[in-house]
Amino acid sequence: MLVHKYMMKAMSNIVAAVSSFIALMVMTRYVSYEYGVMMWAFAFIALFNIVAGLGFETAHIKFLAEGRDQNNCFSTYAVIRSFLTSLMVVLSSVTVYVSYKNGTMSSELVRTLAIFIAYYAVWDIRSIFTVTFDARLESGKSSIVVILESVIRSVLLIILALMQVSADVLSLAYLIGMIVTMFTALSFFRNVNIRPIRPTMAKEYLYFAAPLILSSLVLLAMEALDRVIIGFNGDVLEVSYYAAAMGVVVAAVSLGNSMNNVILPQLSSPEMTGSKNKTEGLVWASQKYLLMLLLPVTAVTLVYGESISAVLFGADFTRAGLILSILSVMMTLKIISGVLSQVLYASNKAGLYTKASVIYGVLVIVLYVLFIPPSDYFPWAGGVGAALAVTTGSVIYIILLTYYVKNSTGVGIYPNLWKHLLSMAVTLLAMLAVMHYFDVSGLIRVATVSLSGLGIHMLVLFVTGELRKSDMEFFKNAINPKQIMKSLEDEFE
Repeated sequence: MLVHKYMMKAMSNIVAAVSSFIALMVMTRYVSYEYGVMMWAFAFIALFNIVAGLGFETAHIKFLAEGRDQNNCFSTYAVIRSFLTSLMVVLSSVTVYVSYKNGTMSSELVRTLAIFIAYYAVWDIRSIFTVTFDARLESGKSSIVVILESVIRSVLLIILALMQVSADVLSLAYLIGMIVTMFTALSFFRNVNIRPIRPTMAKEYLYFAAPLILSSLVLLAMEALDRVIIGFNGDVLEVSYYAAAMGVVVAAVSLGNSMNNVILPQLSSPEMTGSKNKTEGLVWASQKYLLMLLLPVTAVTLVYGESISAVLFGADFTRAGLILSILSVMMTLKIISGVLSQVLYASNKAGLYTKASVIYGVLVIVLYVLFIPPSDYFPWAGGVGAALAVTTGSVIYIILLTYYVKNSTGVGIYPNLWKHLLSMAVTLLAMLAVMHYFDVSGLIRVATVSLSGLGIHMLVLFVTGELRKSDMEFFKNAINPKQIMKSLEDEFE
């Protein structure tokens, strides 16, 4: 079942998130400065790695889901991705070398950047295989790769952080985890009935990806520029505060991306193509269950961002709390907008997605320039400014996507959305009341309040009729270990 494919992806991202959280908790306590340097280098090279995607990944998933020749699809995508990866390596290496020669960058920073150039290069090549797994709805294989990389990287980061090493040595954890899982993906691919041939679909891939190239460049640049601009306009610790809060949000967004990885092949399948009712049913069901999980988390985080940050990152990182609260709103908006974007992909309306994405990306980048540097015009700066910029842009983005999806496919807004918003409002009021009367600090109290918020949210959904017995059965079936294992075993047969 589709839900079991999603649960495999979701579970892999949960394991990845938990292991990353543990590593992050250690790093913010022992190597907070080095963590900031590492995250700045990570984001800086990510700016160059934007040339490695350009929408071709989406084209690959769609063509394989449509039943095209798998050997030709794989070979074409492998050649395109390898060429773009080589371009990234050349551009980033030249930039780092020139910066080192003119004295802009220290030798430690250059070594850290070199490690991330290698990291992204291996990541891009590995993606050739993991994206193919996802397109074939073999989510178990890509999930194992994600879990293994996260665990290896996190264990190494914890060990190195406790040793209080430099930023370049700390960064080796990323590269080692990526290299190990590259070979893991290769070993899984040996059992896939796909063989490289002379690629002949380059024009088709380019034709599909062309409308996505600009949006891909803008969005990926936007996602990396925040930390780079913060680093240029503030101190390294500000990068650490922002990166720590964003790390929590990225982990949650990855759960939404798990849905996207399985929903696009489903929407692109022959039985779904052209059927508004089936498409609408799948999209509304996805939004319903995502909102059930996301909105209570957002409500609690909005109120208790500082307390959560203190528990996760230590007392010295309470500044990350306000950033985390603001970004929690962006988290929900981004995950829901991801589902809407898959509808446009599957219905061959990539041009509309590009319009929305370019407006969103350009707006956020402009707001970065306005909000991040210290200014007499705005009372915020640094990480708080970056969080406000990306959250403001996310509101505009989801409005645009909703409008384009409705006009182009007829799929409207989820009709019971008001019930989820009402539940969130009640949860927010309850959390504010608790904060007024009680001091919520420490792991036990934060966990207790968080669970209470979830319970209140679900209770309101139950009273309004949005949460039914059938939904409980759905969740029960979704997390059934036997069903998930059966789905995984089917992939390796």
